[in-house]
Amino acid sequence: MSPPRDLRASLAQAGYTPGRRDVAPLVALLVDDPDAGPAVRRALARADASVVAAAIVSALDGAAEASAARLVPALGDAAATATAARVALLAGLDDARPRLRRAAVTALGKLGGDEARAALCAYWDRPDLPADHRRAAAEALGKVGGDQAALRLAATPADGGGDAELVRRRDRAILIALRDADDAPSEVALDVAPATPMVMVARCRAGLETVLAGELHDAGLAVDRLGPGLVGVILAGPLAPLLAARTLLTAGVVVELDRDADADAIAQALARPEVQGLLTAWTRGPVRWRLDFERGGHRRALVWAAAARTRALAPALRNQPRATTWDVVVTADQRHLELRPHRFTDTRFAWRVADVPAASHPTIAAALARVAGAHAGEQVWDPFCGSGAELCERGQLGAAQLHGTDRDQRALVAARANLDAAGLDATLVCGDALEHVPPPLDLIITNPPLGRRLRGDAAALLERFAARVPGLLARHGRLVWITPAHERTGAVLRRGGLGLRFARDLDLGGYEARLERWQR
Repeated sequence: MSPPRDLRASLAQAGYTPGRRDVAPLVALLVDDPDAGPAVRRALARADASVVAAAIVSALDGAAEASAARLVPALGDAAATATAARVALLAGLDDARPRLRRAAVTALGKLGGDEARAALCAYWDRPDLPADHRRAAAEALGKVGGDQAALRLAATPADGGGDAELVRRRDRAILIALRDADDAPSEVALDVAPATPMVMVARCRAGLETVLAGELHDAGLAVDRLGPGLVGVILAGPLAPLLAARTLLTAGVVVELDRDADADAIAQALARPEVQGLLTAWTRGPVRWRLDFERGGHRRALVWAAAARTRALAPALRNQPRATTWDVVVTADQRHLELRPHRFTDTRFAWRVADVPAASHPTIAAALARVAGAHAGEQVWDPFCGSGAELCERGQLGAAQLHGTDRDQRALVAARANLDAAGLDATLVCGDALEHVPPPLDLIITNPPLGRRLRGDAAALLERFAARVPGLLARHGRLVWITPAHERTGAVLRRGGLGLRFARDLDLGGYEARLERWQR
């Protein structure tokens, strides 16, 4: 059965959710087209699991071996909630088609649970398993974990019976089983001071270094130096004030490597007594970590080798990516690790309960509010308010009369939810920033729509808005905003009698703009 053309078009749409009548054609597509697998699986995962299970079980009967093996991963996805899928997956371990059996082993490892563990242990005990099935079973046993799985893995001959790939997978499975065996709670201790003052790196959006430095200085922290997107901080007290900075993206302790980052260099750095001592002091519960790379990429072989070597040198440090307490990041120069707190209660932006596409990142909104400053009771307007981030952040600084407008009613619903969560009152109006007439204003604060929410020429829109600003501001009133066309908008604002008091070029992840403060 060939799926209709519009079904293939639906698969290309983000978030496509199949209806009941679409499930069987999608399963047929999975049978017929090896290249369609990932897209079809994503779609089927959003459909009714019981309907998916019935369609796959029906298709498995009589399907060619390769096609049947392609169906099993989707069956595994459905097995999390559909009993029929779970039953069929377990039955797959006895199917006559070897590739289907191997796929069922892998799917059961991902599914997990007592039933899957028991079935996989029994499968492992079969004396006549093909080599590729034994390897898949080793990997699956590591994922399901448990004492019985660990015993079977440990009993494997050291040389894997001459199968080097089985040894590799067995060793990795044991590492996974050991790391996932401990589910004790763990979090970063925010109220513990280091034994001696230390230099930490606080990171922010490029262009906001002086804003973050000022915020840290006001929190009583000693600023050491500035660099592109970072601020050095000398920390003598607890982590809490540093991690409370509203313009902060991440913070970390820098550890120098003895050489370019390889598995042994990473493990030896983490195993140093001073590093282990710091991580232990700053962690409540087991010290869990995961390896990441500033330049991106997975580098799985290096990750596994570093995890195994670190476990040998420093058993107290547990490599548990899914429940990590610390991100261990290999820096771009390959000569340092940055230990970044990961699991802690971050209450800075608790107001953020709703969002819209291309809304301000909270740290950007916080930077705008800090640059704007606050005067008690002032009239504040965000003409392009989106989800209300700038209004929420300005409201955190003190009492004000808050006003917001947006042409998108959905954005105003999100803004209202966020303002309510922040405990702030505001007047929100569905209207055009070029036409709405607010009360005389002390502050206009906004991050105009520059991405998916904007249709048309951003520079032209902001030029037209800039022409309105002087007539809207009271004496000494301020405009604090982000503009991608500062030369054009600046000329308009100067003609209107405003003076530029602050300007920083920002990297907003794909486009550049300028954060400015103008004053009448």
